[in-house]
Amino acid sequence: MCYKKYQYFRFDSSRPGTVFAKKATDLPEEEFFIKKHRELPSAEPCLIKPAGLSENRVKYLYRTVRPFVRPCYQDITCPTPTD
Repeated sequence: MCYKKYQYFRFDSSRPGTVFAKKATDLPEEEFFIKKHRELPSAEPCLIKPAGLSENRVKYLYRTVRPFVRPCYQDITCPTPTD
């Protein structure tokens, strides 16, 4: 299926994975299913905890970026590196 020939696309939150497309405004709408599986997952995905910034990155932010950050946001944006 070549999607390049379609100019108008519509999505509906009540129909996940379904795309409605038209080649022109006055032509009828065509319906396509673009997901691999029609079933939605029943459980939420596992949360992935970010590793955080490396020690070098924290030092860089503190030395280079902190002077340009408003004082009230400096501790949040560029905290003091821990040794």
